[in-house]
Amino acid sequence: MATMSKFNRRNFLKGSASLGLALNYSSSALAVDSQGQYRSWEDVARKKWTWDKVSRSTHGTNCTGQCAFNVYVKNGVVWREEQQGEYGSSGDAPDYGPRGCQKGLSHSRYMYGKQRILYPLKRVGERGEGKWERITWEQAMTEIADKFIDHSVEYGPEAITCGLGTQMVMKRASYASIMRFANITGVQMPEAFAGVGDLFSGAQITLGHVTLGNTMAEIYKSKCCLIWFCNPAVTRIPDAHFFWEAKYNGTEVISISPDFNATAMHASKWLNPKPGTDIALAMAMIETIISDKSYDEDYMREQSDLPFLVRKDNLKYLRETDLPKASADAKDNRFYFWDEKNDQLTEAPGTGTPPAPPPGTPEHLIPPMPSIDLQGLRPAIEGEWTIETKDGPVVVTTVFELVKQRASQHTPEYAEEITGISAKIIRNVARKFSSSKPGMIYAGYRASKYLHGDLLQRALFLLLCITGNTGKEGGGLTITNLAKDESALFPFALKNPIAAFRVSTLSRWDYVHANMKEFNEEIYGKELAEEYDHHFQESVKNGWFPDYSKKPWKMGLFSGTNAASWRSSGKRWRENAFSKLDTIATFATDMGATAMYSDYVLPISHHYERHDFHLEPRTPYMQVIDKAVEPLGESVDDWTAYKRLAEAISIRAKERNVSPIPDNVVGVPFARDMTKYHDEFTDEGKIKSVKDVIQFLLDNTTGIQNVKYEELAAKGFLRNKGSETTLHSKESPFFSEIYDNVREKTGYKTLTHRQQFYIDHDWFMKFDEALPGHKDAIINEGYPMKMLMGHARHGIHSMWRDDSFLLSLQRGEPDVYVNPEDAKTKDVEDGELIRVFSKSGSFIAQAHVTSAMGPNMLYMYHGWDPMMFRGRENFGAVVQTGGLIKPTSLVGDYEQLGWKPFAYEPNHTFHDFTCDFEKYSEA
Repeated sequence: MATMSKFNRRNFLKGSASLGLALNYSSSALAVDSQGQYRSWEDVARKKWTWDKVSRSTHGTNCTGQCAFNVYVKNGVVWREEQQGEYGSSGDAPDYGPRGCQKGLSHSRYMYGKQRILYPLKRVGERGEGKWERITWEQAMTEIADKFIDHSVEYGPEAITCGLGTQMVMKRASYASIMRFANITGVQMPEAFAGVGDLFSGAQITLGHVTLGNTMAEIYKSKCCLIWFCNPAVTRIPDAHFFWEAKYNGTEVISISPDFNATAMHASKWLNPKPGTDIALAMAMIETIISDKSYDEDYMREQSDLPFLVRKDNLKYLRETDLPKASADAKDNRFYFWDEKNDQLTEAPGTGTPPAPPPGTPEHLIPPMPSIDLQGLRPAIEGEWTIETKDGPVVVTTVFELVKQRASQHTPEYAEEITGISAKIIRNVARKFSSSKPGMIYAGYRASKYLHGDLLQRALFLLLCITGNTGKEGGGLTITNLAKDESALFPFALKNPIAAFRVSTLSRWDYVHANMKEFNEEIYGKELAEEYDHHFQESVKNGWFPDYSKKPWKMGLFSGTNAASWRSSGKRWRENAFSKLDTIATFATDMGATAMYSDYVLPISHHYERHDFHLEPRTPYMQVIDKAVEPLGESVDDWTAYKRLAEAISIRAKERNVSPIPDNVVGVPFARDMTKYHDEFTDEGKIKSVKDVIQFLLDNTTGIQNVKYEELAAKGFLRNKGSETTLHSKESPFFSEIYDNVREKTGYKTLTHRQQFYIDHDWFMKFDEALPGHKDAIINEGYPMKMLMGHARHGIHSMWRDDSFLLSLQRGEPDVYVNPEDAKTKDVEDGELIRVFSKSGSFIAQAHVTSAMGPNMLYMYHGWDPMMFRGRENFGAVVQTGGLIKPTSLVGDYEQLGWKPFAYEPNHTFHDFTCDFEKYSEA
């Protein structure tokens, strides 16, 4: 990928052709008095503090910071930006400012870089060759529309994928617009949460809920904060100050990561477990607390399944259907504990009720969850009893007794052998955490990118439960939260409620269409490949997960995503799935790998060239994205781009006399009339621009102020309702469910209506995952190095990674961190090129020799686009985990488990492999 040349505003205002920005504006402000106004660089410097207007805005990329910026415009050009420092606070916590980072503060340069896509392009050479023909929007839309119609008629709309990146999800109106297009047309929408390996499936297993998080100010309320699988000093730049202010206020801030990173540098303590051994560490902390008997019994009795009874003969929960006098309507989800107060078997309050509705159910259709109030009962958490069942006498025990047995297998001494952390330190940290109330675990998404990341997450929730921390201000696990979309986004997107959405799981689609069974056999051996494939097929056969084998995708529309850059086993995916698409159209602001390998590329306006807004849970504010300048070239916002496509489809369908096509999404047959797509998308012409979409969302979104877009644009940001404390409340735009469970004693959306740590599904029991526990990492024989990756300081995924200014703050090219001992063994000096290789491929990068991590490890901050590498192969070439879908992630028919987009589906994994490296010579 070409990097941006130095942006000289004087040359820009003169219309320099060197930047390729001759935009042919008939009345462009760029040409106003451009000759002679700036005679030297001194004149430019003197004029720095003059401008024509100031707009409020932010950067609609995949960052939850939503930092408020003032954007200074002069002669129709964004001259510079600076932070808008007017934030308040929540209670006695520090305020939310200052916000911003070096990416945002350099965007006025980047948006005028040579990587910008300015005009519609059509491929005229081979894919990836970089040979393009500039065409008009009309030609592009007509040709794409014809292909869209052809594929829809011949294969059905599900043969077309509309891939959205997490970047797109941040921009509320853009996200709603493309969801509306997908609903109207019936195309597949790949789910981007698990798709990038970010789904916290352990939360769904344990709590029946994945949106766990409040404002960043909640960190200040914690007395002990474990930063686990996260590097907020790098990835949460606007919010990292909360950790250090909490530390100065007496909070013990402990960083847990294999590498000594910027967060570890500022923490109270740093624990460095070997890669992939975190479960052993968490379980050893649990063992310490249990052995010390420093756990919170009352919390465990009320909020968890730990007192629930389990049969010792088959290790299943004792259910009402097991009892000798069970009636015909006995409930399989009614459970029991032993009441110490009355010394008898007692039904657990709140169990036996109908299952919780699926995610996305409108709030008014959700029945109230049952109460789990014990009302004076005292469930035993330890002991054994003999119970009469229809099978005869059966000995039962508690889930907590089973947890104690599992924990006893993970003593600190055992964990020391596995993690490399001394048993003494493990005990000290465990005791500090159990004695500090409230205690928080600030987790990162990287845990989800491990094959057994769900087991680690379940162990973390168990640690939080026995210390009584989940659901308390300043306590529990925080990862993210989502807006309650049923009031605004879904009503807008669901133009045709019968049609719903087609949402697909990326890892499962890749498994089928990139021939991942064969790949697994090649990489991990026949035994693993066949076992995983058997359960994959059984899951489909049982109806637990959809069958993707019948209709492969024929056409891809990509917006706000750079799938060809980040995909797990990316080389395999590009060669076996991406390349097989008949038609690829990418809507993008900047050129990257996905656009380079497309058939059509459509220019999309950048952050300061559009209207939209952010609504993210890290702060109690909603933030405007306002149009400071007109879009460069012929770029347009996402709503306009998809409006043009819907219009072109309708026109061509009429001209070609295309009949309505039959479809069936939710079991109701109906027909899609392509001649009406434009009318449906624009609501018969009522929606004239993206500002109409924004206003609909502002008028209907729960928990925000009643405001017109123009007022929001003038102020920049506004405070949300229900934000008096650091927690999100019922009145706020975000979920507060887990805190309501604890405060109001309402049931969780799990089988037991409790925090559920014991899963007695047959597949979980078969793979020894009924309870969390350590599992050895997968090792590829002959490849001794573990390779870790993390989010980078100088980019948001691939965005800004090619910015010349930001490149000057680092090595200037992709680099890999190497331990000095490993470098010496390979005769590699700092700054030399190395070739990193695994069974699946290789890439070349600069060696960054550092003592920040132990031997037998490589570390690479990700986001480097393949176009920036020799041979166009980035780290995805050696990541060979694309086919690793663990069987327990495919189960169904178990309340909180089963295919639920954005809640329970297999993550793309990235870390369960080993590799090696060698010195590379250009010769």
